[in-house]
Amino acid sequence: MRRIVQIYIRRLRFEEARQKLLQEIEHHFFAGEREVEIIHGIGDYILRKMAEEELSKLDYVKLAEGHSANPGALSVTLLTPDPGLLESYRGKV
Repeated sequence: MRRIVQIYIRRLRFEEARQKLLQEIEHHFFAGEREVEIIHGIGDYILRKMAEEELSKLDYVKLAEGHSANPGALSVTLLTPDPGLLESYRGKV
């Protein structure tokens, strides 16, 4: 069974969480990951709202429909290209 990659932004300050989220999403995209779970915690859902807003700006991220079984997490799918095309992107970076 394949493990789902997690990005843990719980308990971080807003800007620190935003930067970490965007850096790690990009990292996992180029690593070829497809499923990512963002652990944001519960409370006022400030980090969840930020994550949804930032990720909705990225054309290679699809937010999960509905709610996760864990109210403190957000599931997303990374729309990674085929491995050959992804390798060509890596060569240009």
